[in-house]
Amino acid sequence: MTRAALVSGAGNLFVLLDARGGVAPSGAEAKAWCAAAAKRAGEPADGLLVLHDHERGTRLAVWNSDGSLAAACGNGLRCAGWFLLLESGDREVVIETETGPRGVRGEVRADGAELLTAELGMIRVEPLGDELTLVGGERAAWRGDAGNPHCVLLVEDVEDPGFEERGALLQGHALFEGGVNVGYLAEQGAAWRLRVFERGVGETEACGTGAAAAAHVLHRALGLHFPISIELPGGRLQVAQDEEGKASVTGPVESLGSLSLEMATNARA
Repeated sequence: MTRAALVSGAGNLFVLLDARGGVAPSGAEAKAWCAAAAKRAGEPADGLLVLHDHERGTRLAVWNSDGSLAAACGNGLRCAGWFLLLESGDREVVIETETGPRGVRGEVRADGAELLTAELGMIRVEPLGDELTLVGGERAAWRGDAGNPHCVLLVEDVEDPGFEERGALLQGHALFEGGVNVGYLAEQGAAWRLRVFERGVGETEACGTGAAAAAHVLHRALGLHFPISIELPGGRLQVAQDEEGKASVTGPVESLGSLSLEMATNARA
């Protein structure tokens, strides 16, 4: 029987469906489920997390709120990990994803977790140089690959009023076929702040893979050492890198309660 819950990863809001032993919903149903979240949280969810059976255990599919499939999602992975760790009572679980098996570890409670860490694999970043024309307060542009595509822009101020327009415009840029997650990254005060326009969603409170891409830009461009903390509107995420060069992201997970199947049915109608 399918179970549904509303979960938050550093402010990234998701509907989580446990469809193991049943029929996994398709992306066409993501819009209805994300809309249904507004009845509980006051705002639509950023995406739909679906757990379903896999020959090597449990697989996670992540659907954006527009019904498109997300290739990778750091906060969604941590939220799915919380659910499975709570169920098993263990401190670590491996989840199959679009980009391969990913571990999630930490101590959990029924209402959430203090901090959970999710493996993200290799993160690749490269400067774009003259390939992308900079605008406004943008100082440099980097392309990132965290299992999904990123464009990290070093800026003077993440609160630049042109952020949403810029994020939407870059979805159709020739450099980013299929869209891109756009991050505005700036040093403000004693912290590095990040604001993300996510493809298939729009502006989000947090983005785990976006934070990882931003941290790797800071490592490559400015020589910062891991772990690197990134402040997002929804909270702080810490990005680390192991001896093999593989990244992980650590941050909070919170349970916001269960959702009824009728909520999505009503939202779809």
